[in-house]
Amino acid sequence: MKHIKSLFLLLIPALALSGCAARPAAATVSARVIDPTRPMLALTFDDGPSKYTDSILDVLAAVGGKATFCLIGNQIDNFPETVKRAAAEGHELAIHTWDHKELTALKSRDICTELSKTKDKITEVCGIVPRVLRPSYGLVNDKIKAVAADMDLVIVNWSVDTLDWKTKNPKSTVNAILRGAADGAIVLCHDLYGATAEAMKAVIPQLIEEGYQLVTVSELLSYNATEVKAGDLYRKGGARKTESSISAPQ
Repeated sequence: MKHIKSLFLLLIPALALSGCAARPAAATVSARVIDPTRPMLALTFDDGPSKYTDSILDVLAAVGGKATFCLIGNQIDNFPETVKRAAAEGHELAIHTWDHKELTALKSRDICTELSKTKDKITEVCGIVPRVLRPSYGLVNDKIKAVAADMDLVIVNWSVDTLDWKTKNPKSTVNAILRGAADGAIVLCHDLYGATAEAMKAVIPQLIEEGYQLVTVSELLSYNATEVKAGDLYRKGGARKTESSISAPQ
């Protein structure tokens, strides 16, 4: 019988950044067990933090799942304790711009400002240096890719769109996630809506029951067989290797 070995995934923050230039940052390490032979799914939540984010964190905590929260920079000071909690509980914090501007309409220097301000605010509040960019509306062009590469950010969109922002209906959100659930899927949700928080109470335990490991997008992509590069766009996990590319600092 084939022996299945669970691996310890060592998560380290990326380089801290000043403006659009990288500088070294002290790394902290937390261990987490992920089995690369079992299916993984990444839930992502845009447009928070909000008054509903803690409810989602409660559901994830109950099952030991992790998710990625794509934060609007100018909302962080409204919910700093929620952001600190998400970081402390091992969730990924990603950049979703400062005020949800359409980045494709901006000049490179203004794109840099949107991302840098949000990165700095996340780091100020909880000490986490984000490695992932979720662009507003999922819109990406060469300017955005170039700025993201300079800032050592991976661009992540999604393979499953719940349309929760449109339906604002828990059942519709649950059904959309279950229809699209697959190994390597990245699911787009929004923690801005109470209906989405309600949906998570039903769908997260069901995903666990179906055998999915709920992982962050960086955890998911770290098992890609091909190199994951800053400035590139990813919509789902790729063909998998058996060891994570994230390693402990030397």
